[in-house]
Amino acid sequence: MIPTATCQYCNWQGPADQCGPLTNAWERVQPGDVMPAGECPECNASAMLEGPEGRPENLRPTLVALMLGLNRLHETATADHVRQPIADQLKALASYAKTALEPTPPLQPVCNLCHSSNVLVDAWAAWDIENQRWALHSTYEPTAICTGCDTECSYSMKPVPIPA
Repeated sequence: MIPTATCQYCNWQGPADQCGPLTNAWERVQPGDVMPAGECPECNASAMLEGPEGRPENLRPTLVALMLGLNRLHETATADHVRQPIADQLKALASYAKTALEPTPPLQPVCNLCHSSNVLVDAWAAWDIENQRWALHSTYEPTAICTGCDTECSYSMKPVPIPA
């Protein structure tokens, strides 16, 4: 199955291999962020891979981010003028690697009013021919409904509690 990417700006969606190379990645991706698949072919904004994030079998985005950081460090070390002390860059890169490779707990939306995890948002779905089911295309999250307190609400993403 070909990985799919979606643009964060214009909502373009297509095969990830149609994305262009990500320019200025060091400035566009912060430590701990998910690495984009590349630049949207329509508007050059970041296009993100679809599907579960942070799975051990999908370390490519993390490794690409680390490679870009090492390339920047190499450029600094070989440049005539040093933009930032190399020790600081190594420290930042090591911190990025540690943050990027740490497993993160699964998150869930939690109502800011009643703290229920029964939060609903409007969404679009597209038919997935290969899997013969509806697949989430995009969500419209400015307005959410909490079925716990039966009201329009805002919510925060919180870690899923681990059963004792």
